Amino acid sequence: MSITKVSNPYDLDLCYMSARQQLSLFQKGDLSPVEVLKAQLARAEEVEPRINAFTDTYPEQAMAAAKAAEAVYTNRPDEARPLEGLTFAIKDEMSVRGQRNTEGSLIQKDYIADETHPVAERLQGAGAIFHARSATPEFCCAWTTESRIHGVTRNPWGLEYTPSGSSGGAAAALSAGTTTLATGSDIGGSIRGPAAACGLVGFKPPYGRVPDVSPFNLDSYCHVGAMARTTADCALIQNVISGFHPQDIATIRDQLVLPLDYGSLKGKRIAYSFDVSNEVVTDEVAEQTMNVLNALSDVGAIIEEVDLGWGEDVRRGCENYLNHLMGAALVREVDAHPDLVCDYTKHFADKARKTTADEFLSAYEVAADIYSRFGPMLENKYYAFICPTFACNDMLAEQKPWDRITIQGRDFDSEYDLNTQAVFNMLSRLPVLAVPSGIGPNGIPTGVQIVSRAFDDFRSFHVAAVLEKTRTWFDYKEHRPII
Repeated sequence: MSITKVSNPYDLDLCYMSARQQLSLFQKGDLSPVEVLKAQLARAEEVEPRINAFTDTYPEQAMAAAKAAEAVYTNRPDEARPLEGLTFAIKDEMSVRGQRNTEGSLIQKDYIADETHPVAERLQGAGAIFHARSATPEFCCAWTTESRIHGVTRNPWGLEYTPSGSSGGAAAALSAGTTTLATGSDIGGSIRGPAAACGLVGFKPPYGRVPDVSPFNLDSYCHVGAMARTTADCALIQNVISGFHPQDIATIRDQLVLPLDYGSLKGKRIAYSFDVSNEVVTDEVAEQTMNVLNALSDVGAIIEEVDLGWGEDVRRGCENYLNHLMGAALVREVDAHPDLVCDYTKHFADKARKTTADEFLSAYEVAADIYSRFGPMLENKYYAFICPTFACNDMLAEQKPWDRITIQGRDFDSEYDLNTQAVFNMLSRLPVLAVPSGIGPNGIPTGVQIVSRAFDDFRSFHVAAVLEKTRTWFDYKEHRPII
């Protein structure tokens, strides 16, 4: 991997500066996209050998684009597009014409995309600069980000830990300050998990909000969304990528524009639970979640615990659905290329071979049952619902899906038992925004999910925006990983 060397020491504050602040300074002529890109390229040169967030980089093309954006702000600032001059790490699942698109697999090590994904197309049209592609596990199928083709991606907060998956490279880059913004995808928590593990904001939009490509655009568990370091930055991305697309029959025609500033939450009723079928969480996760809830209470929200009554059938329903549908795609790859795939891909393919159509159907029955109570609760009683993003925050960088973890004396698998996110892929029309909740004693971030009623993205962003004003996130120099 070749990254342009920058001779002068870089400004770390530029690396972590929010997109919103950058745009303001670009418009005033007080900052250039070239300065930010140079700092981030230098930062990547320093930290990439340790975190391995990128699969491919494009420093020359990115610098040319940054200089073009600089010229726009200098000569025609009124013509600047919504994301003009902002750097993006594109997940190595999303196709960009002319770029290698491996999807984390040796099978596709030489594949060059001949089409651009609708989301990438919209980002480019809005002025985004694609300077790197971010790592993903093979075919986005694991909770850690490692592959035979690209190696292990590590969490900048603690290199022995994982940035989670499958958007782990995006999360590692954002938390390391080597990109301003990033794309992610989420079929069982693949945006929200990495956001939690790396102290970020990540959005699983409701199904149909953002276009995707076939065949998984037809899978209601599958979502493409934004990843950033602040709530407003996440909204900036969403406002560009959402909306109807003629190639995706599932996309909604109505365009939703999220505001970047929000009012008070005083008097708003917010429900919470530590248990969304996981049954237990670590003391650290519980403590940090309570800190979030107390912060919301302090600004006038009414916080109430609820008993959802969800059990193991919810976890198994999500697992059966994904094994049966996404797993079928993995079976094809394993059968066609048995010597090239990763060990965990074979593991998931083996599980997929054992699932039945009846188990697949049962996932729909479980979804209907739990939404019959959860949906009306959000519609009629509560403004939002909050729960932890993971049951623990100590998953290792090279952890395998068959490894076991003990929490509160309970033996858990490291897939769906730890995962408090996949249920909201099952309830796919609910917007879910993952935000930081704190840092555990091991130095690794924790996170919460803010869930709002069907297709009401505004509420999730409202809660997050108010919470962000009370909490220490990446806006503060003290709240950055030391790599």
